[in-house]
Amino acid sequence: MQIKLTFCLIAFLSAVSSLAAQAQVETPKAERPVWPPPGSTLTMNFKSTGSLGSGTREVTVQWLGEVDWDGKRVMGLQVGAPGNYSYIDAQRRVLATVRDGKPNLTFHPYEAEFDWPLFVGKSWRSEQQVTYHDRNQTLEEKLVYTVEAFEEITVPAGTFKTFRIQLVTPEQREVRWYEPRLGMIIKRDWERYAANPFGVGTFQMEALSYSIKN
Repeated sequence: MQIKLTFCLIAFLSAVSSLAAQAQVETPKAERPVWPPPGSTLTMNFKSTGSLGSGTREVTVQWLGEVDWDGKRVMGLQVGAPGNYSYIDAQRRVLATVRDGKPNLTFHPYEAEFDWPLFVGKSWRSEQQVTYHDRNQTLEEKLVYTVEAFEEITVPAGTFKTFRIQLVTPEQREVRWYEPRLGMIIKRDWERYAANPFGVGTFQMEALSYSIKN
């Protein structure tokens, strides 16, 4: 009887160990950035208040692929009308935004909105100077991002499995839902608090539709 109990215990522990190993293998992880092919688009609904704007509008982002900016090759996105662009590096770190052909925001060296690989529980720091050209003002930022969950969410564009990435400081809170298979942020909630130098404001974004260029 003792031998039988011992055998059953060993079998049980082996099964538990196997299930744990399998769960570990199946833990979602995004090893590297995914780039939608040039010409791919994401149409979004923006709602903003206070220091982050006013009203509701639809904006379509188009991926441009590699482009020349500031003497180097970077990834480019057209945001809405021609003349409005965002430039990011190969690791999806934000370098600059341009409005009507003129610098709007520039980051030195960059804002690390992503750090690879992504997995639940991971945190990273991003320290940079941000120049707001319309205000002729440069601020120091020290941010910490955390991957809080891998979850399924539904927006007008459909249902997606996403990494929920949060940024919280005394000045603001921002949550982004990143779809790693498409390489798109499909939802975003951003709130500026009274401690923010630009004042209180809110911004919400949801994906309405998308198109992947073949």
